[in-house]
Amino acid sequence: MNFYIKKRCLVRIISFAATFVLVFAGSLIHTKCQTEFLKRKIIHKHQSAMERLSSEMENISVTLGKTLYIGTAATLTHLTNELVLQAGTASAALAELPVKHSSMQTVSRFLNQVSDYAFSITQSVIKGQDIGENERANLTKLSKIAKDLSLNLDEAKTLYNNAENWNDSIENELNDIASSSNLDAYLDDTAEALSDYPTLIYDGPFSDHILEKESILLKSAKEISEAKAKEIAAKRLGTKAEKLTKISEESGKIAAFVFGFEDGTIAVTKRGGFISFLRKERDIKNPSADYKRAVETAKEYVNSLSLGKFKESYYFADEGMCVINFSLLQGSTVCYSDLIKVGVALDTFEIVFYEASGYIMNHKPRTLKVPVHTKEEAKKVISPHLKIKSTSLALIPSSGQNELYCFEFLCEGEQKEEILVYVNTETLIEEQIFILLKTDGGTLTK
Repeated sequence: MNFYIKKRCLVRIISFAATFVLVFAGSLIHTKCQTEFLKRKIIHKHQSAMERLSSEMENISVTLGKTLYIGTAATLTHLTNELVLQAGTASAALAELPVKHSSMQTVSRFLNQVSDYAFSITQSVIKGQDIGENERANLTKLSKIAKDLSLNLDEAKTLYNNAENWNDSIENELNDIASSSNLDAYLDDTAEALSDYPTLIYDGPFSDHILEKESILLKSAKEISEAKAKEIAAKRLGTKAEKLTKISEESGKIAAFVFGFEDGTIAVTKRGGFISFLRKERDIKNPSADYKRAVETAKEYVNSLSLGKFKESYYFADEGMCVINFSLLQGSTVCYSDLIKVGVALDTFEIVFYEASGYIMNHKPRTLKVPVHTKEEAKKVISPHLKIKSTSLALIPSSGQNELYCFEFLCEGEQKEEILVYVNTETLIEEQIFILLKTDGGTLTK
């Protein structure tokens, strides 16, 4: 039997088949794109959590170490508040990572008890008791353990800066599969470091209260549309808006639209249209040590933002990128609260990192009064174990929602380390201590 199909029917069949193939292919492409966008969103969230956890663990180590230089009970109270905040931030970051419960529980216990122990010591000092040798030994030991944890976490952070290393974890999350990962192994090693954890006996309940504040800058700014935010992001990147893709929307204290481009991400605040952060992901090959050029490049970039006059404070180079800290200048006073960080690639000297959360959260109109006390009076507060090298004026953030007008004393410690001490111009209270960490790659404050 012979089958015969009319030419018209054959054309229809072929057309329908071609249409089906095109629709099916389009659907696959759309699904793949959506999956990739979701993966990038999750990777960004995890990388941010790793950065916060590693950074806060190091901060905890340094803050504990500062207790050896404390001259007043008020400063000890301030440092305790810092520890509570740092431990709370680290715990929140740890909770965002795809790790098993046992490793998370061990590290969380350490974070909780560190802040609680320091708080207990502060209460004793306020009551007139001295810090005993046992307490000092415990604080020193806790500081060393925190430093070891920080180094281990920093190694994991460096590994997971490569987005590809998140692939297994992301696939498991997307498919709702519970499994171990390399990150679990790093945290298991971290947990093992706590085997030398001292037994802490103290009086006082644990508190993980974290002070929240509202950005005056954002509160007074107008809301912008997603399209306007994309336009702002494109202009800052020197590209066209259609080349950007929306990845997510960030909520919280700095609500923002997050866009992806060829080699990175950029966020624009929903109010005011400020660039919140910018990250470019690429290998930096054959980096130079021309940090002076990197600083000048960063200064030009900050000036192009038209946010005010800024002064670079410290810089640090790592993995081919030089990160410079900038603080707002009001007259001759450095406003450290209004902080901007800029990262410059040391091969091409392009801007590959920008973060302005400090400026966005803290900037506001300010009226600086004439100091009540002189710098000569403030010098008497400084510990006799420190040698004063220079003095200036600065506005620093308090542990609460206020700012403190202080004399900034650059000092030299007993081990020849450089230390910054801030004495309140009105009350002569020793408000803050920073240790300057100097390396071949630059200087940071802790």
